Amino acid sequence: MDHDIQDLLEACRARPGSVALQRALLDALQGQVSSEVLDLFTGSEPSVYDEGHRLRVAQLLNEAGRDEAAASWRNDGLPGEEQPPASSGATVLKLVRKSAGPEAEVVQSTGSRSPINFSGVGGLEQVKQQIRRKIIAPFEKPGLFQAFRKRSGGGVLMFGPPGCGKTMLARATAGEAKAHFIPVAITDILDKYVGESERKLATAFAQARARKPAILFFDELEALASRRRTSGEVGASLVSTFLSEMDGFSGDGDGVLVIGATNTPWAVDSAFRRPGRFDRVLFVPPPDQPARLAILNLLLTDRPMAQGLDLQRFVDATAGFSGADLSNLVETAVELAIEDSTSSEALTPISRRHLDAALKEMQPTTGEWLATARNYAKYANEGGVYDDVLAYIQAHGK
Repeated sequence: MDHDIQDLLEACRARPGSVALQRALLDALQGQVSSEVLDLFTGSEPSVYDEGHRLRVAQLLNEAGRDEAAASWRNDGLPGEEQPPASSGATVLKLVRKSAGPEAEVVQSTGSRSPINFSGVGGLEQVKQQIRRKIIAPFEKPGLFQAFRKRSGGGVLMFGPPGCGKTMLARATAGEAKAHFIPVAITDILDKYVGESERKLATAFAQARARKPAILFFDELEALASRRRTSGEVGASLVSTFLSEMDGFSGDGDGVLVIGATNTPWAVDSAFRRPGRFDRVLFVPPPDQPARLAILNLLLTDRPMAQGLDLQRFVDATAGFSGADLSNLVETAVELAIEDSTSSEALTPISRRHLDAALKEMQPTTGEWLATARNYAKYANEGGVYDDVLAYIQAHGK
C-alpha cells in the first residue's frame, strides 16, 4: 500500500490536474498509513493537490502529531465557516430570534455569523426535544455513547414545508453541540464538467472529517440525492458517490453528523434511508403559536404600532402560516398603513384594522405541501417515516 501511495504521489505531481489520479490517492488514504507515508507527505508540495485531498492529508498529519506539516497542507489553516445558501424568502427561524443577545444570529460587517443555539429559536419545542435526544446528546456525552458502542455521527434528514426553518434548526443544532457548521449549497457541488460534481462532493466530506466535531449540512437534498431511476446517468453517478461517502463514515466519521434538508422527501433515493445513512428522520412543521408570536414581534420591531395592539389575535388566526407567510402579512399591513399616512398627511401607525385587512388577502402557502404529504403519509408510509406528518394533520385538521 505504501508503495502504491508513493506511486500515486509521483503520478499526481506529474499530472496535477488529473481528477482520477487524485481520487485514487484519496481512496488509498482511507485506511491506516505508515510513518514512511507520512514522511512522504511531510516533504511534498501540497499546492498541486485538490482541496479535499489536502484536507485528508492534513487530518492524517494532525493525528500523527505533525501539526506544522498539517498546517502547510491546510494552506496555513482551514477557511472560515461558509455561509448558508441565500434565500429570497424569509425562513421561520431567521425571524424567531428572541433577542439580539450574544446567542442570536447576527450578521457582522464582514459577513460572518455569531454562533446561535436553541435559546435563539422560539417555539418548536417538540422538534428541539427530538434533536437533543437524537443528535446533540451523542456529541455532549461521547464517553457514555462509546460505552454502549453508539457512534456520535451518522445522518439526519429534516423535511417539511418550505420556509419552516430547517436550515436555521441545523445551524442552531451545531451551536448546541458546539460543533463546526459546514453548509453545502447545490451550487457548491453541481458542475457541468464530468466528474467535477463528484469531486466537489468528496471535498465537502473531507473538510467535515478534518474539522471534527462537525455538522455537514446539505440544503435541498433532493437535488443531489434524487431517485436514480429518474435522475439520468450523471445524476445516478452523483448519488452513488454520495452513498459511498456516507458509507465511508463507518471508518472515520465518528464526530461528524450529516444533516440533509428537503421539502420533498419522497423524491430522495430510498437507499439514503438505510441504516448508517439518513436513518434518523425529523419532520419540521409550520411554526407553532410561540414561534408565530416571536416572528410577529420581531417583524413589527421598530415600526410605528398602535397602542395596545393585541398580536395574540393574529397568532390564533395564522395557524399553518410559514415564516414567509407571516412576513407577507406584516408587509401588506405596512403598505396599508403607509397608504393611510399618505392620504391623511400624518403618520398612521399599524393597527388591528390594517392587519385584519391584510389577513383577508392571505392564505397559508403550506396547504399544498401538506395535501401532497398527506397522500404519501397514507399510501407510501414505509417504516412510518411520515407518522409525524399524519399526527400533525390530524391535530390541526389540515
